[in-house]
Amino acid sequence: MLKHTIKMLIRKQPGFTALNFAGLVIGMTACLLLFKYIRYEQAYDRQSPHASQIWRVFNKSMTGETGVTLDANTHSAVGPTLKAEVPAVTDFFRLYNGGSSEVVVLVNQLPFELQHFFCTDPGFLRMMPQTPLYGHLPASLDAPYQGVLTESTAKRLFGVSNVVGKTLRIAAGMCEGEYTISAVVADPPQNTHLKFELLTSYATRYAKGHQDNFDSYWDYNYIQLAPGGSIDGVQQKLATINEQFLKQDGIQLDVQRFTDIHLKSDLTYEIEPNGSARMVQFLGILALFVLCIALINYINLATALAEERAKEVAVRKAIGASRGSLIGQFLGESALVSLAAFGVAAFICQQSLHWFGTLIGRPLATGNQAADPVFWTVSLGGALAAALLAGVYPALRLSSLKPVNALYGRYFGSGSSLRHALVVLQFMFSAGLIFGLLVVGRQLDFLKKHELGIQLDQMVSIKAAAGPAYRDTLGRQKLAALKNECAALSGVSGLTASSIVPGLGINSISGSNRPIRWTQKPDYARITSYFVETDEQFFQTFGVKLLAGEIRQLTDRAARYGTVAINKAMLDALGFPSAEAAVGQTMAYENSENGATMRICAVVDNFHIESLKNTPKPTLYYCFPPEELNYLSVRIDPKGMEAALAGLQTAWKNIYPDQPFRYWFLDDHFANQYRSEQQFGRVFGLFTVLSVIVSCLGLLGLAAYSTQRRRKEIGIRKVLGASAGSIAGLLTRDFLKWVMLAVVLAAPVGWWAMQHWLADFAYRIELKGWMFLAAGAFAVFIALLTVSLQSLRAAWSNPVKSLRSE
Repeated sequence: MLKHTIKMLIRKQPGFTALNFAGLVIGMTACLLLFKYIRYEQAYDRQSPHASQIWRVFNKSMTGETGVTLDANTHSAVGPTLKAEVPAVTDFFRLYNGGSSEVVVLVNQLPFELQHFFCTDPGFLRMMPQTPLYGHLPASLDAPYQGVLTESTAKRLFGVSNVVGKTLRIAAGMCEGEYTISAVVADPPQNTHLKFELLTSYATRYAKGHQDNFDSYWDYNYIQLAPGGSIDGVQQKLATINEQFLKQDGIQLDVQRFTDIHLKSDLTYEIEPNGSARMVQFLGILALFVLCIALINYINLATALAEERAKEVAVRKAIGASRGSLIGQFLGESALVSLAAFGVAAFICQQSLHWFGTLIGRPLATGNQAADPVFWTVSLGGALAAALLAGVYPALRLSSLKPVNALYGRYFGSGSSLRHALVVLQFMFSAGLIFGLLVVGRQLDFLKKHELGIQLDQMVSIKAAAGPAYRDTLGRQKLAALKNECAALSGVSGLTASSIVPGLGINSISGSNRPIRWTQKPDYARITSYFVETDEQFFQTFGVKLLAGEIRQLTDRAARYGTVAINKAMLDALGFPSAEAAVGQTMAYENSENGATMRICAVVDNFHIESLKNTPKPTLYYCFPPEELNYLSVRIDPKGMEAALAGLQTAWKNIYPDQPFRYWFLDDHFANQYRSEQQFGRVFGLFTVLSVIVSCLGLLGLAAYSTQRRRKEIGIRKVLGASAGSIAGLLTRDFLKWVMLAVVLAAPVGWWAMQHWLADFAYRIELKGWMFLAAGAFAVFIALLTVSLQSLRAAWSNPVKSLRSE
């Protein structure tokens, strides 16, 4: 029976079967790839068996009357306090790295740069179980100066996996010291925001004199509840802490689910850039669109060919076949085609995982991502459901035919109304996706070309060797020597030092939630303000506009902290009438130590250090000597680029022979902030093209079928003198009116969806009517091209061949 069915599908209308099969393969492949990505994102941070019981504490700071700033990091006393005083909290851990996940370690005097480093409590290994390879993992973070390495990091640093008992040294910084490796674990999965290469014991901080407090906050606090435990007790305790310790600073502590962090959290000072639930939803809808378009093709062509099989059904019924057996036969045929298409699609998907993962920046083909039983089970079930959905209408339609009517040539209605409705739905999807692709492309182009208020071209940045230089005379001397050597290089046209550089984002900047005012105003403004240290040349070198005043480095250290420049965002937040009026005024934080004030020496225009998803933050700029700052930014003449970069490396090696040299171009680094949007644009573009191809395959099949049915009419018209153009127009017009209706119906839906997507950006394009007109015109053009090719082929055919049987 199976062999007979396969032969019948191939021999009877092989062209239409091929179109149907190709459409299903493309649709299913697209759906599988996008579903694989969605599975990866939804599985983020769910590796721990305790994931559903883990919560993260975060900061809420009031800004103005209604605004709120949300910070992911909190105070070091939070975790221990909740564990000690809330019965439902069974465990906790904190993560600390001094504000930077990068660290330089020395092994046998050789420097290595690690990208993911945390100082943490023993609770990390209990709440986030790791696979132990060497050492006694449960006690590996109990004592000061203990460390845990991942296997790949151990091999990179020492050349072997088993390095228990060996030592490494963190070169500088708040976690500086020599650590003994107490355990080695398997590399953690990539779909977690708690990636690490090196963990060190939190007890080391205590050994260095740290005391838990509710004053400063640079820790990330995670707690675990008992099974079935309520978060209410935690929230009540946090409310007490807020009232007792944090009320005067306008800070409130709150909690969020651990499993919500990756897709639903958008706080400042996140450990890593998070994903977007909205993007996952968009791509999920895109996957369904492409699959629906493929299924519509199947239904359209199956119903169109129903008349061709009418006599077959009549004969089968005449010799005793029941309606149920006929429905089973046609559903079986649908299932066979769908399963064959799924098999081919699964093979293509598996072979494309590495390429697709690279396209979207996710390791889909590594570890257990490729062999995911849940993914394949759900996908196979979806393919069978799709087969039934696509096959049920043609099966019911064919099985309802009365044998006597079929044998006399009286078939059921043409079914053209359904096919037209499905064509409208199909091209409605396609036109909406084309419009979305146009909007995404224009928004990305807008982000690239938007004025940043700062000149980043031909600027190269170097991060100074780790360590607070202000406490180390030798460190200061080295930084000063580096700047002097770099300034003397040929091809260097400008050089400046700063505590941050554009592109690092707000996570690299210190801030304060304390209310602030200027002296001539009685009320404090409740805003979140940020602090940046620069040298005297920073604004001039970067081309930032000076609105008023003068920036000058002061020799007295106390005077430096008492003199600040502010940006326009701070100017507006404090309510100054103008930049000129602000210069010379003094500002003060509420309850500032010893009544300290700050004199405003200058006002600079806003400029972006983070992406255009956010507006510039109110910022204070302190003028410091370059040898006390973290970054050197060098403007290089493009003609001498190669020689200047070589000179920078030589200068670095002369001064820091034990530190790795790393530089980056600031314009490229800044553009990296839009990496996820660019990846989304590429994926959206790829699958929009696939959806259009599948739609055109279906339209081509319907056009071919329509032409085949009207071949005698076409022959008669040609004999009577009709031109090829008029015949092609006649055949094309019927399809184009439905495509144009689809474009009109797609407009409001596409408009709403893209407004929803653009809401993530503080700076965005405006949707214009011409955009949808252009997208609709393109969809109509593609449909016209597809149908015209088939129509012209029929119009140019020899009428004698079509009329010979008469």
